[in-house]
Amino acid sequence: MERVYVKEHKGKKILILDLTGLEDVLESKRNFDRAQGMIMQEPGKSVRLLTNVTAAHYDRDGAEHMKKFSVAVTPYMKASVVVGVQGVKKIVVHTLIKLTGRDIVLRDTVEQALDWLAGQ
Repeated sequence: MERVYVKEHKGKKILILDLTGLEDVLESKRNFDRAQGMIMQEPGKSVRLLTNVTAAHYDRDGAEHMKKFSVAVTPYMKASVVVGVQGVKKIVVHTLIKLTGRDIVLRDTVEQALDWLAGQ
């Protein structure tokens, strides 16, 4: 299963970081790194990013890696949305928002997230 890929939706290029169901934190970190490499090849303020963390597992080290990723890619972000945020994950996302100063939007479904990103 491809975890980091580009999808076109309503004529807009959207980078998907799909961590759905991932229990291996090292694999999650590798996918964040792959996404970061792709993002940093794009012009500033141009990337639309959808991150799906539905049923994904993380630990303290994984959360720290997410923070570093978010800070590094902020200059490249046009819009960012996360799907699958429940419970403790909400605390992590709100921390990322404060840390980066970026508006990271939460949506319930991938389709809602894609529609929102395409409108940005």
